[in-house]
Amino acid sequence: MASDTGTTILETELVLPDVPKLKRRYPASLPTPKLHARWIEDEELSLTFIEIGDVALHVETTDDDVVWHLHADGHEGPLLDGTPWNEKTTTALLLWMEEFAARVHSCLESIDEDIFDAIDLFEAGATSAPLSPAGFDPEEWATFTKKDFQVFRVAAEGQAEPQIWTGAGEGWHLHDEERDGDAELLWTPAGSDDHIHLGAVIVSPETGLAATFANPGIDWSEIGMSEVDAMDWLLREHRNCVWASTVHDAVTEAVLKMLAGFSAPVPSPHR
Repeated sequence: MASDTGTTILETELVLPDVPKLKRRYPASLPTPKLHARWIEDEELSLTFIEIGDVALHVETTDDDVVWHLHADGHEGPLLDGTPWNEKTTTALLLWMEEFAARVHSCLESIDEDIFDAIDLFEAGATSAPLSPAGFDPEEWATFTKKDFQVFRVAAEGQAEPQIWTGAGEGWHLHDEERDGDAELLWTPAGSDDHIHLGAVIVSPETGLAATFANPGIDWSEIGMSEVDAMDWLLREHRNCVWASTVHDAVTEAVLKMLAGFSAPVPSPHR
């Protein structure tokens, strides 16, 4: 659903069976937190980020353990030794945090996969992403009831731009894990497994603006695309990634708010 302001409401359907209310309560004396989480597949680790005013609580959860620490002045700030709250508030917060982080850990892996699947549909122009039985084992799908399906609606600015590589071979981009936001343009000739670095998109830490840079010595006639067109493709692909990441974060935050009890579940109209 699009609005006149360029904002689109995107609807993601997720299945969340057996999600009872948290037994522990978040301390009423603290401001409502901002929530985010990430699933680290290789380590089967969930990272839960709880921002309370200018204090950031980072929680690492595995099947066997929960480890946490605090940062002052936001997520990138210095580590805190101790907490800024009194003993009663701190105890209540940590009890709530442990139960909430365990709940996030128990369902984040499957939720994260379904959110990425929904974003694939959004990038193709859809505004609603209902789940498909084809994405589940038939026996598992048969166990779900109508109340297990919920929808999460978020507002997204702009939209993704459909991308087609019109050159020879295959072109794709790869993000630099050490430089958040930067990405390289890689190209593989037809019939080859060896890739060539064609250029990069780099985000200025001062302005936040992205700029592209083509590598020297490239025979663009072999690529089947001009340097200008290839760099334009990379820039648009980068914008799509930023858009998709923003949507992913927004949907994840909406799910976390529901899991934490800060918002009510919305039954899916698709069931």
